[in-house]
Amino acid sequence: MRMNYFMGAILTFAFPILDWTFCPMNNSIKIYLLSFICFIAGTSEFVIVGVLDKIAESIQISVSAAGQLITVFAITAAIGTPIAIYKMRTLDQRKVLIISLITFSIGSFMMVIAPNYYLLLVARVIMALGMGVFNVMCFIVAAKLAPLNKRASAIATVTVGYNAALIVGLPIGRIVTNAFGWQAIFWGTSISAILFFFILAKFIPSFSPDGAVPFRKQIGLLRKPNILLSLGMSFFWILGYAILYTYITPFLNENSLIHEELLSVAFLGFGIATLIGNKSGGFLGDKFGVPQTILVSMVCNLTLLISLSLFIGITAYLTIAILMLWAISAWLPGPLFRFSIMSLSDESPGVILSLYNSIIQFGFALGAGLGGIEINRFTTLYLGWTAAGLVFISLILTFTYHQKSKAIA
Repeated sequence: MRMNYFMGAILTFAFPILDWTFCPMNNSIKIYLLSFICFIAGTSEFVIVGVLDKIAESIQISVSAAGQLITVFAITAAIGTPIAIYKMRTLDQRKVLIISLITFSIGSFMMVIAPNYYLLLVARVIMALGMGVFNVMCFIVAAKLAPLNKRASAIATVTVGYNAALIVGLPIGRIVTNAFGWQAIFWGTSISAILFFFILAKFIPSFSPDGAVPFRKQIGLLRKPNILLSLGMSFFWILGYAILYTYITPFLNENSLIHEELLSVAFLGFGIATLIGNKSGGFLGDKFGVPQTILVSMVCNLTLLISLSLFIGITAYLTIAILMLWAISAWLPGPLFRFSIMSLSDESPGVILSLYNSIIQFGFALGAGLGGIEINRFTTLYLGWTAAGLVFISLILTFTYHQKSKAIA
């Protein structure tokens, strides 16, 4: 019955979209459309974090095993995406968008019908390939849809869609699962992808393929010490975040006084706080300087992780308050890390951004894997302390980067 209501809601949303396809659409709307589809596809990566316990229970596996669904997704996106894009480098870019969206829809549908853990892993691999290629192509196509003097703005618009998925994926997952079951999430993403396939085919123009950048040139950038340092800062930052974020549901269930009804509220507050942090980063970076803002935010990140580990069992509302403050501090340097790494390579910003995205995905994958090992051997409470240790490494690298920036200035 719950699923019937959910499917009804999807179809109610679908008919206006299909009707919309008969209306004219300018390039600005097309860019926002790409951003919104990025949000839908990106949500599929992060939504699973809030429902690991429900998935584990439904297919009778441990929470740590369920966490490897995130690891597999991130590793596939990190390694498979550049390979898939390279293999399709001769295809029309609209065709690549459509192929990747269909691939993503197939993977989402497999998540619904998979009868066991191993087919769920296969489904996540297929989803990751589709989402990874689609997201990268969205940046490329959005830049081509925009006038030359507005291409940066177009890329920023698409970025907002992906960042929004990271921010609201966790609370959306919990709310939808409590109402309809976790499979409803992937029914939604699969059907949405099919609907958007028709819209893209109708409205996005064909674009000739660009020349592919050799892998040797991409790897060569890693020989530059300043780029390696910046990537190291980002890697340990996201690794510290991912090791706790991936298992935030069992972490709160086992150690805090937050009950199930309040958990969705806590996740919603966490998502809002993440948005505040993400939005504030750019403003504070412009006002006080990028290295200084990153350094202060990392100190706050470390302090709040330690506070969360120490005070998580006192009261539910104190835990939620610390959790929200941690989300703000953790994501405040997010856009600044991306800006820093892009500014280090004027010749190949697209290549360096691709490397950065792969490093972030590897960080998520390793965080989910290490977290799963840790909760199998110890209690979930140790996740907070491990995250703090990893953030401390990022803080040391950030301080080094800050000192180098001052020396250059």
